[in-house]
Amino acid sequence: MAYRDQVRDEAIAAAKAYSHPEVEPRHLLWGLLEVLDAAAPSTVSRPAVRALLAPRGSATASPVVPASIEERLARVTGRDTAVTLCGELAHELPGTGPAPEATTGSSTAAATQSADRATETTPAARPAAKADAVPALLAELDALVGLGEAKASVRRLIAVQRLNAERRAQGLPEVSGSHHVVFTGPPGTGKTTVARLLGKLYGAIGVVSKGHLVEASRADLVAGYVGQTALKVQAVVEKALGGVLFIDEAYALARGDSQDFGEEAVATLVKLMEDHRDDLAVIVAGYPAEMRTFIDSNPGLRSRFTHYVDFPDYSVDELVQIFGAIATQAKVDLAPDVHEALPGLVAKAQARENFGNARWVRSLFERSFANMAQRAVADEQIEAAELGLLVAADLPAPDDDRWPARRRIGFRNPA
Repeated sequence: MAYRDQVRDEAIAAAKAYSHPEVEPRHLLWGLLEVLDAAAPSTVSRPAVRALLAPRGSATASPVVPASIEERLARVTGRDTAVTLCGELAHELPGTGPAPEATTGSSTAAATQSADRATETTPAARPAAKADAVPALLAELDALVGLGEAKASVRRLIAVQRLNAERRAQGLPEVSGSHHVVFTGPPGTGKTTVARLLGKLYGAIGVVSKGHLVEASRADLVAGYVGQTALKVQAVVEKALGGVLFIDEAYALARGDSQDFGEEAVATLVKLMEDHRDDLAVIVAGYPAEMRTFIDSNPGLRSRFTHYVDFPDYSVDELVQIFGAIATQAKVDLAPDVHEALPGLVAKAQARENFGNARWVRSLFERSFANMAQRAVADEQIEAAELGLLVAADLPAPDDDRWPARRRIGFRNPA
């Protein structure tokens, strides 16, 4: 591809990423920096140019390239001409290049203020404002029961993103810089909880601007009519901008039916991930084998999802701890005989197919609490001790068929 075309594509991508209706000199300058990379003039501040791209607009259509931009692009015939145009644009746009020779004190002050504003709004400077939240968020992650491997993976991922943020600030290229992640594991193993914490961590270190979590399923992304799926995906992504889009059982998007619009949803998602790559993180989750097949089904997914975090089944001891934590949060005391009965009850349930892990434990606690309530009101007089004491007799029987079976969501070959 010719130098000019590369610069043009990067400029359009920058305008798309910030939802701007047309390509402007600031987008063109960013496109030149992206293509030139290490060959870009050292006098051009990359963070300052990125800062000029804000604020985000509201355009949804593909950006228009006006004639004035096309005229400047026509001058780009190779690296040398690209460097020349880069320098010219840096002198035209405030705060992106060397300050012009000042003739008065006020002009010097204005140039300094412009540079200061650029530094304050650049994404590379975001972490400084929220970095003090990182230790508390990591402590919250560490406080979760079990998940040793997942915790270590998240810490490594955050370390990579923090180092890359500093490298960007110094004008160095990112290494393994994708912030999109695949969570693999069965239901009830803490994937949504960790995704929410990862979003907050991303916000704290400046990977995204807010750090909130938006959950979506196949039903939120796939429509039943031609032309509607792309609109649904776009609406969900817009809610997630500045944070994390979490898609559980993501492999359900690609069930392989020619009459289905799941493939369109995946293609639209890949495009929007690229358009908003500076302020959106996507986490997809599901069973390990199905998720690897899903990621391999689309080159765009495969190139963007390079980080995998595994969430194995909880052990019996960990599930008992989770039951105790739920009880503590609800201010319900557990009688000694509950502690004795729980391990056997959990072990028997865990042997069932499609066991729900922590979800099952929460269901167990809720069923037990319902039995406790029924016992407390049986004589129409609720004693103070009955308000918060759960005994073994309140636990449902291990073979209680009223517990709903945990079935896999999506379209999986049973073989």
